[in-house]
Amino acid sequence: MSILESSSPVEQWNQASIAEVLAQEFGLRAVAQSPLGGEVDQNVAVDLSDGSRVVVKVSSPGADPDEIRWRHALQTLAARPGALGPVHATTALAARNGDTVVPIDRDGTRRIVTVQPWLPGRTLSDLNSHSPQLLGELGLTAARMVQALAPAAALPGATTRHWDVLRAPEAIAKGIEAVQDPVRQAQVRQIVGWFDRAMDSHAAGLPRSVVHQDLNDFNVLARPGPDGRHHVHAVLDFADALHTARIGELAVAVAYSMLRKPNPLSAAAAVIRGYAAELELTEDELAVLYPLAAARLCVNAVTWTKRQADGGTTYGHERMKHTWPAIALLATTPPEIGELLVRMAAGAAVEPGRPVPGADAHKLAALDLVPFEPAHQPVGQDHRARLGRHLHADAGTAIRRTTESGEAATLRLGVELTSSQPFQVVAPHNGVVQESGTTYLILRHEGDETIWSRWTDLDSPLSTGVTVARGEPIGTAPTRLRVAIFRSLETAHAGGRPLVTPSEAAAWAIVSPDPSDFLGLDAQPDPAVEWTADKVLATRNLRFARSQRSYYDRPMQLVGGRGAWLYDEFGRGYLDAMNNVSHVGHSNPRVVEAATAQMWQLNTNSRFLYRGIAEYADRLTALLPDPLEVVFLVCSGSEANDLAVRIARTVTGRNDVLVVDGAYHGNTSVLTGLSPNRYKGPGGTGPDPTTHEVQQPNRYRGPFGYDDPDAGSKYAADVRRQVDRLTALGTPPAAFIAESAMGTAGSIFYPDGYLEQAHASVRAAGGLCIADEVQVGFGRFGDAFWGFEGQGVVPDIVTMGKPIGNGHPMAAVVTTREIADAFDTGMRYFNTFGGNPVSCAIGTAVLDEISERGLQARAAETGRVLRDRLGELAGRHALIGDVRAHGMYVGIELVRDRATKEPAPHEALLLSELMKDEGMLVYPTGPAENVLKIKPPLAFTPADAELFTEVLDEVLTRDW
Repeated sequence: MSILESSSPVEQWNQASIAEVLAQEFGLRAVAQSPLGGEVDQNVAVDLSDGSRVVVKVSSPGADPDEIRWRHALQTLAARPGALGPVHATTALAARNGDTVVPIDRDGTRRIVTVQPWLPGRTLSDLNSHSPQLLGELGLTAARMVQALAPAAALPGATTRHWDVLRAPEAIAKGIEAVQDPVRQAQVRQIVGWFDRAMDSHAAGLPRSVVHQDLNDFNVLARPGPDGRHHVHAVLDFADALHTARIGELAVAVAYSMLRKPNPLSAAAAVIRGYAAELELTEDELAVLYPLAAARLCVNAVTWTKRQADGGTTYGHERMKHTWPAIALLATTPPEIGELLVRMAAGAAVEPGRPVPGADAHKLAALDLVPFEPAHQPVGQDHRARLGRHLHADAGTAIRRTTESGEAATLRLGVELTSSQPFQVVAPHNGVVQESGTTYLILRHEGDETIWSRWTDLDSPLSTGVTVARGEPIGTAPTRLRVAIFRSLETAHAGGRPLVTPSEAAAWAIVSPDPSDFLGLDAQPDPAVEWTADKVLATRNLRFARSQRSYYDRPMQLVGGRGAWLYDEFGRGYLDAMNNVSHVGHSNPRVVEAATAQMWQLNTNSRFLYRGIAEYADRLTALLPDPLEVVFLVCSGSEANDLAVRIARTVTGRNDVLVVDGAYHGNTSVLTGLSPNRYKGPGGTGPDPTTHEVQQPNRYRGPFGYDDPDAGSKYAADVRRQVDRLTALGTPPAAFIAESAMGTAGSIFYPDGYLEQAHASVRAAGGLCIADEVQVGFGRFGDAFWGFEGQGVVPDIVTMGKPIGNGHPMAAVVTTREIADAFDTGMRYFNTFGGNPVSCAIGTAVLDEISERGLQARAAETGRVLRDRLGELAGRHALIGDVRAHGMYVGIELVRDRATKEPAPHEALLLSELMKDEGMLVYPTGPAENVLKIKPPLAFTPADAELFTEVLDEVLTRDW
């Protein structure tokens, strides 16, 4: 066997020598030089006199010029236009003699000098995070590299080298004794065992070709694109290219993608999906990919540990410092799971496994079991024996996700039985004790298929080798027992973990099937299992109009909520920072109890007489200043605003209405024509003829900024001008409608004095002033119960929605007795569902919750934390152009350039997706969709604000 081994690093040339060679051999004049890292060759970045940059490679002595020319030919193949899609490959520059390889004899030693153009970008190792999209592009690049190099012939006489993926055990054996940590040694030997088993069965069937074989994180460059994300830009260093197993290209890319990842197999899956989208993997390749990738990391770690022990370099330390932690994580994942995840990521067929025996199972415990509570409900306190389902999330496994934790493990592996008292456990089937530990037992059950059952938290007197019969006692569970079954002993050993991640659940379901039937448990199928997030989204897209969009590109399926937290089908928690609909918290117990009790008692329409409607109207008007005392109860904020405009037009006998530019007031036909956010946006057809805009008082983007103490008066002057114009035309305004803080416009807060002067101008012309409190009412500002109070005004009409019912469809209009009487022209106003008994009970419960729990004061306290922390982030992250906050109503405006204030809508959407993936919910708004809206339930605490801003800081610090 001919082996191409790497030479040891040698003495470095000085800058004068490099400059001399460049000038004499290549006709290039160096003006500055910077050393680069390298395993054996000397690599130097050189700035040239013409402003360009090149990389000079000075080989170690003894390098073969024919091999280098062969590599240059491979680079030319990869660099052909379109060969790697948009990705570039390094190429070699020709010297004056036309050759790309220049031998230089100096001090009795021959070195080979090559020069390559500098490619811009950052190595993947330099990026502090890798998105699934970037990793998918890495996999796609690996597939295209295989295709680009397919025409190449093998290097004559060379069959392998140290870094050949097929030679991993030999490379590891040469350095394993340098690994002093016995745990690390054992992990490496375990992975080598996986490698050997896989290769024994599949090596002969692996397709062979010339491959780059070194798409590691130091050899791939990325650059940010117009969408704000990093994309694969270029591939470097063909020094390890070889004719070997084709799967080696993907195995190396997968291996290094798993470094610095809390969930390495999720990263690997993203790379594999990208590769498989371009090039189909064979059955043999699917079988060996996981052990090959894991073994490659072992080669890296062992090789550089050995070289460090022999007197290594900083380069060696950098190459292995992240490798050992990745190996430790991989060693806990059985190869069966690895192969299944590979197959699933590649879109290959997966055998579900044969059904396990269960028909003749003996019931393992004399317990009357009830299911665990769902993930969003508190753990039951009624002391009943409970059953937790296999690969399900519930109140015992749900987790609140936090930054840098990786994917949360929330799905129970096996079933769990709990009881307030110890209980005896019997064997459901005949078996033999495979292992007996302090707190666990593994039984082997022979049959058409051998099954291993693992019993955790079991106090058992049985020892290894003992035979147990069906129905025979095997031990006692103090108060809890977890049981899982497995198709192999190796997975039974790994199955000691109580929880697995959702991304691995499908693989675990095959190697560890649901043990309910096997254990004789009466566990009815869960109908929710069929309705996955993908199926729900597909059905929603099929049955609803495209205009009814959902949040997020990759939406999660929510199944419950509690307080400021929402939970998906996998038990993953999401801190809700944007949902002002659930004003006093998701699934608020007081609200739920009030609704349930009233539903049991009475629900009818508001023309009947019942106490609840009178009591609620009394409570609501008591919170408003005089003379606001007459209530109309409706079902939505849009309905409330529509009615308010109708009242104003009826009472004044006029039609024209003033609105603030950028405002949004609802989705009825009337309100769409009164909402610049809609009629000026995509698909908009312009305002109604009776709609008249006034200038938006935006102190960040408008002409009168934060530094102008008279900004309120100057913006209000435009209201006066519009009133005067309409009056001169003989069409004075019926009303001026304004949100008390502009929501959809991007969380715009009015400067002091604005509404006071605007209202004065409108009223002087006989118009009415409508305060739209749908977004901000009910204590959200903290220092005031209503948003208009901060402006020192009392409107003629106030509208309310969203928070009034904590998610229940209810809303209200409140006005004066004089206006209400003038509206009564003889035409009756009736709303079937507005003010029904259930709605009134809910509305009263919301008011009780705000008052008795001090939620308005909490809004002030939490709002201060949000404002202060976000202000600190603005000082560190240039993407944040402005932070606007009043209590728990906040807007973060993102810009690409603080000087030009160019909006950053792509970045805002991407940031929201990344925050969602970390369990934090926020979403863009504003006319340019570049303002993050933060308006959480008032159950959101100062601690929640700290967590939210901590995660936001971490995500903003990432390389997207």
